[in-house]
Amino acid sequence: MIDFHDKRMAAFENRVPKMVLILLFTCGTITVLVTGYGCGLGNRRNFVPAAMMSIILVMVILVIMDLDRPEQGFIRVDQQSLIRLQQSLKNHDSVSPMAAEVK
Repeated sequence: MIDFHDKRMAAFENRVPKMVLILLFTCGTITVLVTGYGCGLGNRRNFVPAAMMSIILVMVILVIMDLDRPEQGFIRVDQQSLIRLQQSLKNHDSVSPMAAEVK
C-alpha cells in the first residue's frame, strides 16, 4: 500500500524537463514553417493536409503537456477507487478483532 502511494506521489512530482518541452515546441514550429513554405512553392495550395497536420501536431503537444500535469488540464484521474479503499480499510480496522486488542 505504501509503495503504491509512493509511486503516485512520484508521478505527481516528476515532470517532463523544460528542455524537452522547448525542443517539442521548436520542432512543432519548424514543422509548421516548412509545411507553409512547401505549400507556397507549389502552383496550388494544399490547405486541407497542411491544416490537418498542424491540428494533429498541436493536439499531440497538448496531450503531452496535459499528461505531464495530472492535477490540471482535461485528463483527470478519478480518485474514487482510492477513497473507497480508504473507507474499506477504516471499516476493516474498526471491525477486526485485532484492532480491538490493540486499542
